[in-house]
Amino acid sequence: MQFLAPLFWLGALAVAVPIFLHLIRREKTKRIPFASLMFIRKIPIKELRRRRLTHLFLLFLRCLGLLLLVFAFARPVITGTWLNQVNPLLARSVVILIDHSFSMSREPIWESTLRAAEEKIQSLSKSDEAVIIQFGETVEVLSQWENSTGRLQQILRSRVSPSFESTSYVEGLRMAVEQLEEAQNGKREIYLITDLQQTGMGAAAGWRIPPGVFVEIEDVGSETPNLFVEESRLEREVFTDQYPHPILARVRGNPEQTVRGEAQLFVEGKLVDRQAFEVGSEGVANLTFKPFDLDEGVSRGKIVIDPTDALPADNVYYFVVEKQKPRRILVLQNRRERSEFYLQSALSSGKNLPFAVETRAPPGPSQIDPLDTPLVVLNDLRQPPKRSVFESYIQEGGGLIVVLSKNVRPEAYSQQWSALLSAQLIGRNFVRRQNKPFTSITDVNWEHPIFTIFRDVHKAGIASTQFYSYWRLSPKADASVLARFNEGDPALIEKSLGKGKILVFASSLDPIWTDFPLRSAYVPFWYRLAQYAAGWQRTPAASEINQVLPVQDSLLESVPGTSGTWNLIDPRGHRVLGLNQEDPGLIQLKIPGHYEIRSNKKTDWAAVNCRPQESDLSPVAMEDFLAVFVPREARIEEATLAEAGQDKDRQQSLWWLFLMAAAAVFVAESLVANRRGVTGKK
Repeated sequence: MQFLAPLFWLGALAVAVPIFLHLIRREKTKRIPFASLMFIRKIPIKELRRRRLTHLFLLFLRCLGLLLLVFAFARPVITGTWLNQVNPLLARSVVILIDHSFSMSREPIWESTLRAAEEKIQSLSKSDEAVIIQFGETVEVLSQWENSTGRLQQILRSRVSPSFESTSYVEGLRMAVEQLEEAQNGKREIYLITDLQQTGMGAAAGWRIPPGVFVEIEDVGSETPNLFVEESRLEREVFTDQYPHPILARVRGNPEQTVRGEAQLFVEGKLVDRQAFEVGSEGVANLTFKPFDLDEGVSRGKIVIDPTDALPADNVYYFVVEKQKPRRILVLQNRRERSEFYLQSALSSGKNLPFAVETRAPPGPSQIDPLDTPLVVLNDLRQPPKRSVFESYIQEGGGLIVVLSKNVRPEAYSQQWSALLSAQLIGRNFVRRQNKPFTSITDVNWEHPIFTIFRDVHKAGIASTQFYSYWRLSPKADASVLARFNEGDPALIEKSLGKGKILVFASSLDPIWTDFPLRSAYVPFWYRLAQYAAGWQRTPAASEINQVLPVQDSLLESVPGTSGTWNLIDPRGHRVLGLNQEDPGLIQLKIPGHYEIRSNKKTDWAAVNCRPQESDLSPVAMEDFLAVFVPREARIEEATLAEAGQDKDRQQSLWWLFLMAAAAVFVAESLVANRRGVTGKK
């Protein structure tokens, strides 16, 4: 409790007045009528009895009345902390929501964050409770609901730390609201400590703080220049002795200002190239590094920019390249046929070619290794080769593409390959015999990996292709139709068998039954089809923070005579996953740098970088942030102003209660004094 006019407490000295009056006792005289006093001598009478207080209850009433008057004029004010302890209905449940994303790791920002959290904890009363949550892209609840400030401060010091994650305000606020649903106190509050980073706004999708939850925001951000590698274009798999392309990189500055520096390219710790750059008014500088020679296997590299700044972790871009042998594609076709020319041209166009096409006449090899030959194409064979060879090959992970054209004998496929194929051959469909110039593929599963590159802007490349003839197919129950002709007949069918896949294409590779080989979509279609059937997709040269790393089965396969052990080492040299774990699943990458994946068969590497959007330190205005996430009635600045005015009036209006109490005491004093015949007059 506090007093707005504490000097009025000097009036409490007036309590001495009734005490003094009660100590003075005068002798009571008896009046006797007498004629004259001139002949009588006056003799003084001394009172020898000790003077002491009498009528104590009356004295108490008089002193209490004076004290209540002084108390009223001193204007007492009851503070919130005292009220909380007296009235549990006013106690709060507070979520201390701490943004620990990468942008918050700047030293002055993080120190201010911890200081603000400590001050909030210290402001809690004994009836309040709080929980600590830290968030970036992911959210971590660090404590249960606690009313011990000491315990909360211990958790803050031991468990709260900055991360390399990007910011997602939606995720953090949602978790805070979920925790408040389990709170015990009536007043619920979110105390958000953040730098109000613009990129953290994301897509709120209309989500807002629900009614009854107040939000207070502590903005600890500051305008800090930052230089970072925004992007670099690299391919991990390289099939030549030298990296086939110039390495492109982009450096961005924030805020936009002129900065000069140097970027260096390192491969396996050796300086390969260096480029000077200048980030101008546009805030961007584009760099081009020369190609470099590669040794067999995996090579680690990085691009480093100088000068460094408050966030040095994003001044480095890590990557991995791996020199590999081209993957062998075996094409089996009849002698004297040259229709594989178009397929070979499609898979051999461009640089850094992952495929090496080899053509043979049937029956083909007696045994095929999926690791050596991940894909086999049966191109317009009169009759298929021995089924048992391909059945075991596909089950072990091999891919098979069956191309049907003019030489195919349907009875041979129906008799020998009926259980293996994904469809039953019905017969040829000559479109021109039906008084139609051609047909087209009109129904496509654009979400399938083969067709995703055509989904947005290149659909016409597939839809405009003309087919003059094709095989009518009846798909099996365990098969999936990926594309259909205009007549509704399947054009491409897929079936899985063991670890491998079988795909059947209902027309030819050459321009006899279709003009597909003359279309621009032919090359990307067969390239993606070969990739998918072979079970091979390009691996990115670098990943970003919080992306997942699939531990490949090839790393976990045991070598004869050894156990299938493996391990993952992070850039700091710490073991992330233990040994002898059979199914690691997907591993989340949380630190920038090179991760080492060890197994008893080989050692692999993965590169991880900070998210460029998190390196953009542009702030969002407080008004814009509140408009997106916080309803007006839930903003603690406005809500507390209204409540504070009302509380202030309630707090300051307490004086009249004490004044009325003083009046009641004085009335009681008057009644008691009159009843006992004691007054202030003598």
